[in-house]
Amino acid sequence: MSAGRDQRQFNLITAHTLLWSLAMSMAGGFIGSYLLRLGFSLAETMLLYAGVLAARFVMRTATLPLVRRLGTHRAWLLGTVVSGCQYLALIYAGRPVGILAWGILVAAGDCLYWPLWHAASAASGSETDRGRQLAIRQIAGTVIAIAAPVAGGFVLTRIGPAAEFGVATAICILAVAPLLVLGKIDLGPVPGIRDSLGGADRFGLFVFMADGWIVAGTYLTWSLILFTSLGSGYEAYGWAGAAAGLAGAFTGLLSGVAVDRGHRGWAAWVVSGLMLLAIACKIGSGFVPEAMFGQAAFAANAVGALVAGIYIPLLATTVYDRAKRSGAPYRFHVAAEAAWDIGAILSCCTIAAIAFGGAAPTLMLVPSVLGVLAIHRLLNRAED
Repeated sequence: MSAGRDQRQFNLITAHTLLWSLAMSMAGGFIGSYLLRLGFSLAETMLLYAGVLAARFVMRTATLPLVRRLGTHRAWLLGTVVSGCQYLALIYAGRPVGILAWGILVAAGDCLYWPLWHAASAASGSETDRGRQLAIRQIAGTVIAIAAPVAGGFVLTRIGPAAEFGVATAICILAVAPLLVLGKIDLGPVPGIRDSLGGADRFGLFVFMADGWIVAGTYLTWSLILFTSLGSGYEAYGWAGAAAGLAGAFTGLLSGVAVDRGHRGWAAWVVSGLMLLAIACKIGSGFVPEAMFGQAAFAANAVGALVAGIYIPLLATTVYDRAKRSGAPYRFHVAAEAAWDIGAILSCCTIAAIAFGGAAPTLMLVPSVLGVLAIHRLLNRAED
């Protein structure tokens, strides 16, 4: 692929990603808080997440024949639309049929969407400039990351869930437009059900498993804790998301530049230490005087976003380079995403058990430390 075409396709994927991120920031980030407002406890919400992830894991290989029949491009379009429809189901999440429909749509849509998005991002990016490209994509989403959570909190509070989730579905469908003119990207062969794990990159499997373990704690669980610490108000939660978006945007650019200049090994040590510090801040926010819990959690959330801005480009560049060199980025990411599900499911169940045991909410983030230590070891071994 020529450098010009490669850059054009990266730009189109970035345009799609920004629209997708708009829907995710405006509505996706409020799903956990919305479930809490419907009456689910924190432990029940984590078990619900685990159930959806388990369904996604089971359905993942079952979608491979569909991808082979449709082709990777059309399957990606279908996955985008199906994933977008999850928000419509959330409008009826107060009923058993609504929550069931939401879980099925999330599982089915994600099975199609995420391995193809990751594979296309890996295949279209340049190995020499990948860190800068991903960081620029992150910077381009800064306005979205700041404005969308505030808008989402406002709409949920002042208008209601139907408007919030209806708009999110419309934006997801609009995100199909850049993909329609994307053209063909060689994502390698679509594996069969039996050989979907054959020749899987062990590094990719373990990194994604550790990342799933971490995200279940520092993102899914923390979002629920943050929401309750801010008085269970959508607008306050939206402002916290906006502050986090601003905090993480520019650290992502610094991380991307450091990776491109050959400082990946040094960055791995820095980001591991900062991730542990961010988790410590989040855990510590639960032990301040109750009147200050909201402010402490707000600040800890911003610290976590600063660190995520460094962590995400470092992890993505490492994994995408390996996926592209494998010659079969789609097969690489089908296996890696399955490993992510396993890590997240185990983490969600562990956190739910801690919650049912009556521990202080922020102590549910302690297991995430194990994931950070695993990521640190894996990233440093990749440099050997």
